[in-house]
Amino acid sequence: MNKKLDRFLATRRQVMQRGAAFGAASMLGGSAMAAPDNPINFIGWGFAPEKVESNVNVFKKMMDENVNYELVAGEYPVIVETRLAGGQEYDMMYAEEDRIGRWHAPGWIRDLEGFPGVDEVKAGMFPAAVSSMSLPDGRFAGMPYYAGHIAFLYNEETLDKTGIAIPTSLDELLDACRKLKKDGVSDAPYNGAWGQGWPQLSWSIFGSWYSEGAKVFDEDHNFVDEPGLRSVLEHYRALYAEGLVVEDIMTLPNEGLSSFCSGRHVFTTMHDYNHSVTNNPELSKIAGKVQNALMPGKTKNTFAWAAAYLMGANSDADRVWPMLQFFGGKLNGEYNVCKPWALEYGLGSGHKELMNDPDVVASFEKWRNLDVSLDQLDKGISRTVAKQLWFSEWDLFMMQKVQDYIIGNGSTDELVAQLADKAATLKAEYQ
Repeated sequence: MNKKLDRFLATRRQVMQRGAAFGAASMLGGSAMAAPDNPINFIGWGFAPEKVESNVNVFKKMMDENVNYELVAGEYPVIVETRLAGGQEYDMMYAEEDRIGRWHAPGWIRDLEGFPGVDEVKAGMFPAAVSSMSLPDGRFAGMPYYAGHIAFLYNEETLDKTGIAIPTSLDELLDACRKLKKDGVSDAPYNGAWGQGWPQLSWSIFGSWYSEGAKVFDEDHNFVDEPGLRSVLEHYRALYAEGLVVEDIMTLPNEGLSSFCSGRHVFTTMHDYNHSVTNNPELSKIAGKVQNALMPGKTKNTFAWAAAYLMGANSDADRVWPMLQFFGGKLNGEYNVCKPWALEYGLGSGHKELMNDPDVVASFEKWRNLDVSLDQLDKGISRTVAKQLWFSEWDLFMMQKVQDYIIGNGSTDELVAQLADKAATLKAEYQ
């Protein structure tokens, strides 16, 4: 057990034990004398809440503003959606790509088209980030909290010692894992995020699907059965069936990151921001050895996304728009939040300018091949289907069925038919 890593991940990825009390009591008072009486109500999930609180205080002083910041403890999207459905209104909130369209349809959030500087913001971002933060009709609706992609990582030292080449295809990856296990180098050469949480199997398998050239859904959001989709499913099943992953891979904590940092595995597919953790000598036993490469597959594409800051539908835009810029872009000519988070946490940005900032480049190059990352971002594909109201239900169904398939239940034909039928049924129900 790496207790230091576990503590770090608990702070970074989970709502802290005191989160509920913090969330209830963190209505930040003491506004400046010139600040309005009515506050901007801002809610967020459990990533670095103390840092968010500090940033809120900086914004308040900078703009003579009054802000209430609340940490939402627990399943953030479910809790927030329940509150919004019950009539609660917020001025600014976090959201992943699959909630933007879902929260706009009932009138809970608004788009940002026409705001000062929005066209320049969009022009300076990676296409996948713009797509992630847009509504189904293309209107831009958010500012980037961070931007990421599914990345393929490997233990460079192990490959150098064994003479195994970096896999560029699914077959090469399987063959490399087989050899590493046969030669006793690793009992479970592959590791990945295969749990049912939304940033785990869903993101992992979409990254693999896109890398293999599968559309998964077409432009009209119809499920597409094609060879690339099937080959990825069979690849995941083979990894499990041949014991090339740990048996409990679907229940590993922290998206499998802790397990990979133990040095037990050689390859992994995970969120790119986790790469900084794998090469942190205070948190990882294989620090300095983990390198990134383009996703193995026919196209080398991957799933890319941007989480967003959203504006409430009935917010005072003159006050909230500067706050969205402060947190998700530039205010007064500075990346006040995005740049420090890139430097401190290794979080990528949807802003191309920031990803080419000399300080960010120097920081990122300490723990990953930035050229590969930028190339992978350029190849990144956002899930436009995630903007459909029914997608989150299909996504959970998909993860459950794929997990069942991976462990050996049913055929590929049966699974693909189930995924197609579920998509068609949900699409019809929501029309």
